[in-house]
Amino acid sequence: MADPQTPTVNSQITDAVTQTNVTVVGEAPAQSMAMVYQSMAHATSLLMQNSVMAQGGMQQINSAVVASACQRIMTLPSQKTAAPQSPPVSFNLNQPPSQTTEQPNGEQLGGETSPAPSPDEQLAGRSVGPQLTPDKKRSVILKAANEAAKVAALASEASNDYNETQEMAEDMLAAADPNDSQSMEDAKSASATAHDAARCAKMASQASQRADVLYAQIFDTANGPSPSLDTIRSLFKQLTGQTSKAEKARDKVKEYKNQVNGLSGLDI
Repeated sequence: MADPQTPTVNSQITDAVTQTNVTVVGEAPAQSMAMVYQSMAHATSLLMQNSVMAQGGMQQINSAVVASACQRIMTLPSQKTAAPQSPPVSFNLNQPPSQTTEQPNGEQLGGETSPAPSPDEQLAGRSVGPQLTPDKKRSVILKAANEAAKVAALASEASNDYNETQEMAEDMLAAADPNDSQSMEDAKSASATAHDAARCAKMASQASQRADVLYAQIFDTANGPSPSLDTIRSLFKQLTGQTSKAEKARDKVKEYKNQVNGLSGLDI
């Protein structure tokens, strides 16, 4: 009696399965390296974007500093002619407008009374407020100029800290080992943190630009025909608000800088 034949699998089927397994195993290293290179390309593109934003922010800060310096030069007192002395007016830029009260013979501002409007001014229908002496005008303008310069300095400091943060992130990316997952993860985290620092540095730059605009408005108001201290106080309050905004943005950039510094392991 003949032995029964052992069941066999078609050789074409075994070849197909074997080739599929070999293909998967052979393509795995190439796919892994492709993912690594894609991650590095994405991080590099973020760094290039941060570089463009930093350059634009520095250009804006330079323009703001030049404009602020020109405005301060224009506010220097002239010694050619002496202006006639007018009644002294006490002012406080931080005093709210609601504390200003009227007196029978004129308007009161900070405890001082100003001259009553003349009949010609009343006939013209102009609203006449307390007049600033030339010395008081210079004091107001100088105080506003110092505040605008402070905002510009904060924006410049934020930009410098961002540049250092970006440099550290670039160094980490250049030194990252593609075969070390932790090194690549730290480099990507540093790049994302540098991107956040660029956003805060841009906020500080925008605050500096707004501060220059407010300073110019204070300058024009103080040198107008009938300067309003209420308007000047309102503008100065907005100016100090920009200072606070720039300080917060500067502090946030420093925080991001310390984070990247911790990832890089450098002692700065």
